[in-house]
Amino acid sequence: MGNTKLFKRLKDIPFVYHSYLNLKNSINNALYTDYAFCRKTYKKTHGEYPNIDLPQTFSEKLLWSMFNHRDQVYIQCADKFEVRDYVKRKIGEEYLINSFGVFDHVDSIDFRSLPNQFVIKATHGSGWNIIVEDKDRENISNIRKRIRYWLKTNYFEFNREWPYKYMKKRVICEEFIGEERGTPPEDYKFFCFNGEPKLIQLDIGRFTSHKRNVYDTEWSRIGGVEIAHEQDENNIYPKPKNLKEMIDVARKLSEDFNHVRIDLYNVQGKVYFGEMTFFHGAGSAEYFRPKEFHLQLGEWFDLPSENINSWMRNDG
Repeated sequence: MGNTKLFKRLKDIPFVYHSYLNLKNSINNALYTDYAFCRKTYKKTHGEYPNIDLPQTFSEKLLWSMFNHRDQVYIQCADKFEVRDYVKRKIGEEYLINSFGVFDHVDSIDFRSLPNQFVIKATHGSGWNIIVEDKDRENISNIRKRIRYWLKTNYFEFNREWPYKYMKKRVICEEFIGEERGTPPEDYKFFCFNGEPKLIQLDIGRFTSHKRNVYDTEWSRIGGVEIAHEQDENNIYPKPKNLKEMIDVARKLSEDFNHVRIDLYNVQGKVYFGEMTFFHGAGSAEYFRPKEFHLQLGEWFDLPSENINSWMRNDG
């Protein structure tokens, strides 16, 4: 059995997998400061160390922002529950996915009262999601174990993104808005700069053969570039009929920030808010190819102020 297959098998054993993650984080925390850890990760991803002092690429500017700028609203907007108030105020609650409740203890979740299909998300992390396709066929015990791990773990330890360090540990249960057989909806990610969407990343088959197509705001596919995954060259994904609405939503949600990625879903012509991300790929863990493309995104990114006297400038 190859290492990849073995790792996937271990992920299905919660105690073993969580013990592995705890050990990995403990070793990294002992060996690397936040700054050194991000430099090491960038080197592994891009093949060279980042120039954080004089950043040029998009990822270098993300790292500069991580280490030189703080704003409490980042914490609210990166939190999967707290951001709902921000979205409601900016664009209205009709864009929010229906919630069945938010919980800070796994024993507070009454699985019997939840519908047959639903989604569980950790509000204080990224990628900590469980799609329940058929509640009667799920291993609820394993789901509880995963949630318990989330609720006692600070996601900050994984990639050193400072907003996660200060979030309350909770999970939110939401309505499943994908296809009936459990396929999640396509994910539209709008890279916004100074309140203006400039690039759209379409995530395809996120839980199977993950690919990412890249489009401009007119829905012309930008060939020859990659964002951590190859593009799907074999299929045509039609321009959403309500693309203008999606762009308007992304514009309104991003207007207060130098840069933020706005993730949206489009299900049967209805737009739903997904999440807001300030440090794509934690600033160091996802590549952009070719380098000219990486530099182009960097040119769009006007850095925020270096708020040296910030309330947490020297924290971490």
